[in-house]
This record gives sequence, C-alpha cells and structure tokens, in this order.
Amino acid sequence: MPHILIIEPDLVLSVNLKEYFKPAGFSVSAHADPQAALSAADQLRPDVVITELQLAGRSGVEFLYEFRSYPDWQDTPLIIHTSLHPDQISKHTEVLTDLNISACLYKSDTNLQVLLENVRQFQPAHAKI
Repeated sequence: MPHILIIEPDLVLSVNLKEYFKPAGFSVSAHADPQAALSAADQLRPDVVITELQLAGRSGVEFLYEFRSYPDWQDTPLIIHTSLHPDQISKHTEVLTDLNISACLYKSDTNLQVLLENVRQFQPAHAKI
C-alpha cells in the first residue's frame, strides 16, 4: 500500500486529509512538527510527501532542503499544499525548481479531489494502486 507523509500544522485539516486518503488506498501518517516528520520518513519510507510551507518553528523551505539533502529522498514526490498565496510562492520559483517540487497547490483553490489526483499523478510507478 503506498504511503503518504503529510506535514500539516492545522490538526483538523490533517485529520481530514488522513481520512480522505485512506479509503483511496493509501496508508497515511501526519505530523505538525517537521522534525517528527523527518523521523517518520526515515522509518516509513513515504511514496509521496504533502507539506504546508508555513510550519511551526521552521520554514517549510528549510524542511524541504533538509528532506532533499538525504539521498533516499531526493526523488520522492513532494507536493506543497499551502495557505500562502500564489503571488508569495511565485517569488520562489527557482527554489521550487531546485528542490524538484512535483506540484504546488494553493489551499483556497484546491479541493481534496484535486489533491488526490496530484498524489496519484506523482506517486512512483512501484507504488501505483
């Protein structure tokens, strides 16, 4: 079963995402703390990572750089699902390209179905359901 790692500080949204992805055939772990998410990634080997950029105690970009610094996670699909307005994100296009971000979705314009479609599109072939 493909595994999704979610880094989301909004606990209500985090629970909703977990509940949405499970019936779609995914195992899911969710963390508000980016450091806990890194530890979980080491143990669970996620097939896809979904993260907010506005994280407690650390920037989402810092988390992404650290995540990508590990050889095992350089090709793991990363989907940004953020409250930051696209105008704010567009300033960081070069950074997102350098980090090999699969998709960058603005929460206000994205429903759960669109997020699921992105997960399915970018999950590795070995993890397709």
